[in-house]
Amino acid sequence: LAQRGYFKDSSFVNYLKYLLYWKKPEYAKFLKYPQSLFFLDLLQYEHFRRELVNVPCAKFIDEQQLLHWQYYSSRRRKVAMPPGQQQTS
Repeated sequence: LAQRGYFKDSSFVNYLKYLLYWKKPEYAKFLKYPQSLFFLDLLQYEHFRRELVNVPCAKFIDEQQLLHWQYYSSRRRKVAMPPGQQQTS
């Protein structure tokens, strides 16, 4: 979106503000990826939107999010398992 100029369009920026209603509990409970609200908050800042045009910055954020999904969910499953049922690596 940043590299295609959407963040320079005031209508699109207003749309990002509109999407903040997803932070309300009655809507947030339906989100599959609640961490998207964190990025929605960041997108409210012009400086963050400008930085996303830089490919290395966008790529770093993408990689960090993928790592979070990969490792956080597996660690969380281990913590949620009752003692004695946890697998050892």
